[in-house]
Amino acid sequence: MIDGTPVIGVVLENPLLSTRYPESGYVLAIFDTGYEGFAVIPEDIFKELRLNELSLYKRSMILPNGKLVESVGTYGRVTIPELNMFRDGFIETSEGVDEIVLGVEFAKGFRFVLDYCTNTFEISPC
Repeated sequence: MIDGTPVIGVVLENPLLSTRYPESGYVLAIFDTGYEGFAVIPEDIFKELRLNELSLYKRSMILPNGKLVESVGTYGRVTIPELNMFRDGFIETSEGVDEIVLGVEFAKGFRFVLDYCTNTFEISPC
């Protein structure tokens, strides 16, 4: 956890075009149970992964401030290097998204322990 926010070290991938973000190491993603989707990422990362070159689907999503926005997305991969595991799912983006957020759809198949007493956040497979 960072300042009370649950974060996970991940690698984002487009397995069809063999691209990954970041190129080495991992990036921190926020885990948010208020987001029902799989993953939402900033537009520049979406383009760097070349996900915009695949078949895109439009969806609507509600931001934390209650605003309804249109998103576009396609299927990609999120890898958790610490667990040597990955999940494939719908990765979307929208104007103004500035963080990598993993949601409830991503969480399926994992156990999360969020302990504010010890300021720890743990993830493990079911």
